[in-house]
Amino acid sequence: MDVKDIGKKIENVELVEAMHAVRENENKDTLKQLFESVVHAVFIVPAKFDQEPKPDENGKVTFQDGVKINFSLLTNEQGDKVLPCFTDYESMASSQFDDGFQRIILPYKQLEDLVFNSNGNISGIAMNPFTENCFISGEFIRQYRESSRTGLVQSKIKPGATVKLRTPKYQPIQMLDAAREYLADKENVDRAYIQMMEEQGQEDKYLVALEVNGDEKPVFAGLIPLMKPHSFGIEVALVRADNMLGKKVTEVTEPFYVRAGLEN
Repeated sequence: MDVKDIGKKIENVELVEAMHAVRENENKDTLKQLFESVVHAVFIVPAKFDQEPKPDENGKVTFQDGVKINFSLLTNEQGDKVLPCFTDYESMASSQFDDGFQRIILPYKQLEDLVFNSNGNISGIAMNPFTENCFISGEFIRQYRESSRTGLVQSKIKPGATVKLRTPKYQPIQMLDAAREYLADKENVDRAYIQMMEEQGQEDKYLVALEVNGDEKPVFAGLIPLMKPHSFGIEVALVRADNMLGKKVTEVTEPFYVRAGLEN
């Protein structure tokens, strides 16, 4: 950690605007803006150390080996422990963490690591908990992490497992409409396909395969929260169309979305 970094301007203007928009009118568009903003944000996180950091003349902080950093947690109405984080210094200054706490600057990726590696002890992150009070659940964080590591959100297929695909008996019209509207703004997604996936010992789930150019992670992270409210309680999994499972999907069904200007 660099003391000079502690003093630099942290604002997250787009994320704050997205949080205000969700509070005023929560819908698929405002949620889309929120989820796309949060993964690129940098936060201020309150913490305490078991030894006092001492900066040198260049502003660098050096700790002795074994120093412990204790991140402060809040308890929400459901009794879950959540990690408070702030989009700017003004928000932190208006909280109970203004005095007696160190301020650590962390990007979303490192907050993701803290939650993901907490073994369920941290249920999510609370952004500006005393003002906008916007919550990102551990489930969203898990989905985003799985999409970056495996290309598959909400599902991990065990080696040797038998997977069957079939056309959904009842098409999730609203879910597909939400996906089409979202994907229409994504120039790096050419086509999207859907099937039901049956895996032994698992609940059936919707499997959506995307023909995506470049990094799929931001697309997956933004799309899943928009689709799930219209999935009838059925889990939704996303894969790239160029991996083994995704190719199977494209072979057995026509796309439900095609980018404007492309032919099927």
